[in-house]
Amino acid sequence: MTEPMEVSTNASGRRVANGSYRKEVRPAVESSAAQVAPGTPSTQKVYAIIGPDGSGKTTIARVIAARLAEAGVRTRIAWMRSPRIVTLGVIGILRLARLAKTVRMGDHDDVHIDLKRHPLLLHLYAWSITFDYFLGYFGKVTIPRRLLRRTVICDRFAWDTLVDLGLTSGLDEGFLDFPQGRILLDLAKKHGGVLVIASPEELLRRRPILSLDPRLPRRLRLYAELAARFGLGTVDSGNTSESLSASKAAEYLGIPAE
Repeated sequence: MTEPMEVSTNASGRRVANGSYRKEVRPAVESSAAQVAPGTPSTQKVYAIIGPDGSGKTTIARVIAARLAEAGVRTRIAWMRSPRIVTLGVIGILRLARLAKTVRMGDHDDVHIDLKRHPLLLHLYAWSITFDYFLGYFGKVTIPRRLLRRTVICDRFAWDTLVDLGLTSGLDEGFLDFPQGRILLDLAKKHGGVLVIASPEELLRRRPILSLDPRLPRRLRLYAELAARFGLGTVDSGNTSESLSASKAAEYLGIPAE
């Protein structure tokens, strides 16, 4: 997935959505995000768009940002991969122990780590990821929202981090019982979100590099389990047009139709 630039829009500005992917969805579920009254631009809200790489999150985020800009809402898209500050040192330790392998996944490096047999290192790694995530959240969400008065659309969110840590721990959804899992889950539930998915075949067609991820089937299953358990709206971008995908995602997030 191409990393989107964090860009702002003003009340008179227009954003041009590009990229493309398709979609469909589950029956409408009331979004856990705050509802926006029709005709009233939302301000200083946080919307989370989650899902695997290649599912179309960035495209949908851009379309929604353009829609909000036309309604007079100043918007920022934040790509929410955690900065590796504390985590970088922990990954170094894991590499020395031959427990971490870096794989180039197109536009970013993905670190494959399996710590299910190393509980102490798992807790150390999970705490470092959690700490770095909140640093990133402060810089990419809190400051734009509180100081710059922007509505923030998150491309990835804490839900994605929970999926990553669930896979790393080997516990999948069981990671939610860890203290780090509970902390991240509290943040994730605070803003809700919409899950954008596609079939494994469609994801591989869009992003052939994903064939290097041996955990892709587990990843998709874990996303589906979290969405079902916590009532997240789900958009299948592999079955319908880009515009319909964006419209359904906006509906789940509580953003009024154009």
